Amino acid sequence: MERLEQAADQHELIGSFRACVEPFGFNIVLITGLPDPPADLKSFLLLNSWPAGWRDHYFKEGFYRDDPVAAYGRVRSDPFAWHEAPVDPARQPRAAQVMAEAADAGMRDGLVIPIMASKTIQTCVSVAGVKPDLHPNVQRMIHLLGLFAHTRAVRLHLGPIRSSGQRLLSEREREVLQWTAAGKTAWETSCILGISERTVNYHITTAARRLQAVSRTHAVARAIALGEITVS
Repeated sequence: MERLEQAADQHELIGSFRACVEPFGFNIVLITGLPDPPADLKSFLLLNSWPAGWRDHYFKEGFYRDDPVAAYGRVRSDPFAWHEAPVDPARQPRAAQVMAEAADAGMRDGLVIPIMASKTIQTCVSVAGVKPDLHPNVQRMIHLLGLFAHTRAVRLHLGPIRSSGQRLLSEREREVLQWTAAGKTAWETSCILGISERTVNYHITTAARRLQAVSRTHAVARAIALGEITVS
């Protein structure tokens, strides 16, 4: 765990994390947000050691929309093995295709550790391999390692945005994102704060710009990671 905490950049973190999990048959690691489709997964990636060919193919084919592991990760709160993600090949041929082609790329099974950042944001750590060890004791250990790796990945990803250590957002921007994180719509937030819905949307837009986020969901995730807002 010390190696994970001391990683100086994403490349070093990938190497350290892989070194921890490779003895158990996991040689591919991923840390990412899990936005609802059709959101762009690329904007939520924190750490990705997918083979280049698979990464390009996955995004070109739009596999995220039909990825059964990602879909299961968006609704689960506890770790699960890839093969536990429900797939009905007859009714979900694209989902079956994603899994078959992932297996061809060296990811036959894996383990997902869902991490709920807020009521509207789900992130996860995913590790995979050809024939990984999915013994319960191994899963518990990788669960803990994954939480450490996720924390370090977030800090490395957002560090350049907040290099000064000062708050980025105004009090009002934090307020609207706080209510957004709680699952409130812009209209509901406007009623709570006693301001117009247009003003709420304006503050969300300016907050997203400051956080270099591509959507309000992305902005909430970054605000939580940076400590600009908190969730209970």
